[in-house]
Amino acid sequence: MTIMAPPKQESPALQAMQARIRSRSLARGYHHELYDRAAEMYEGLSVTYPGEPVQTVMTTYDYLGLVGHPLLNERAKQAIDKYGTGGHGAAACSSSLSLHRELERRLAAFVGHEDAVALPTGFQANITVIPTLVGKGDWIFSDKLNHASIYDGCKLAESRGVHLRYFDHNNPDHLRSLLAEAPSNRLKLIVADSVFSADGDVLDLPAFKTVCDEFGAVLYLDEGHGLGVLGEEGRGLHEHFGLSPAPTSLIMSGLGKALSSAGGFVAAPRSITKLLRTAAPGNVFSGRLPAASAAAALAALDVNEQDGAVLRARLHENVAYFIDRASRAELITRPSGRHHSGIVPVFVDDDQRALRIAAHCRDHGVMVVPFVFPITPRGAGRLRINITTRHTPDVLDPAIECLTAAFRDTA
Repeated sequence: MTIMAPPKQESPALQAMQARIRSRSLARGYHHELYDRAAEMYEGLSVTYPGEPVQTVMTTYDYLGLVGHPLLNERAKQAIDKYGTGGHGAAACSSSLSLHRELERRLAAFVGHEDAVALPTGFQANITVIPTLVGKGDWIFSDKLNHASIYDGCKLAESRGVHLRYFDHNNPDHLRSLLAEAPSNRLKLIVADSVFSADGDVLDLPAFKTVCDEFGAVLYLDEGHGLGVLGEEGRGLHEHFGLSPAPTSLIMSGLGKALSSAGGFVAAPRSITKLLRTAAPGNVFSGRLPAASAAAALAALDVNEQDGAVLRARLHENVAYFIDRASRAELITRPSGRHHSGIVPVFVDDDQRALRIAAHCRDHGVMVVPFVFPITPRGAGRLRINITTRHTPDVLDPAIECLTAAFRDTA
């Protein structure tokens, strides 16, 4: 069989396509290197790239340190032996396994709801479920700093005739003023992250619940960075504040952070989940979560029941230690008393300098990721540091020394 060589000169249409994609791409400057590199080894907090020294990872969101945990590995292997590697098809093709149903029941109970729907990714959960919850003429109110998957889900809903408004970040008073615009007889959906991914700050949930109750609105809460991290038992932001999610808060989360697996889910009253299974396109027309991922997530829930309290205590000790030592080194972060999540920003403000600092750290064996425009506003560059149970003082002290040197040498 003869394979034709690609043309030497790209067509005007492909060139135009490149321009459109480039305008949306995060891969600018140092980011090109981040996206192009592929690790040869990733073990714990050590990662190796071809031709580079071993680097200490400060970017992983394996908050409880369960990646590679023997129980998760064993359960995933058992699931592969029993069910194979694939998802066997879409939910509409009767591909659901008893393992999926068990995971959905366990997740629902964990976050305080009757039922849950498991999906292949957290991103997919947001872009398929949010538009399914509302219809033409309804209203969505979204925090200005919500995750990109929430943004896309809300914009898709808007394209179908839903009114979309953005409230100032974590500002219930501004939300209240926007809600006053909506007719009382229309469905109102409030969408927010529990932990915001750029700075790690948490939603003022008690105040937002009060506003929701005042206007009869439903809260859709993305617990991606909160599940397993917040609350005495890791059940998320509601537990952290001593509140119940049922019945007017829907809970969504990915499974790839504290639970160290893959996939996503939405938990809600059974009257809602029963409909989502047949109405949300991402569930009806997409392949099911592979059995190995479902089994690993279930194992992570088991580990959380047994060891979660100890792991969370260690995580929060490590976060407090990093903030304290970083502050002593005159690196600007958030005050320890306001920090409950595993995300710690180190503020730079200058976007180009943030890129240079990240490159400097990489060259000296520490991996950090710069958050610059368009992830953050222009001139609001920062480094997002993710702290886990593995980031003990013997790991953090050299990392802070490296960061301090990078700030000094790029001034």
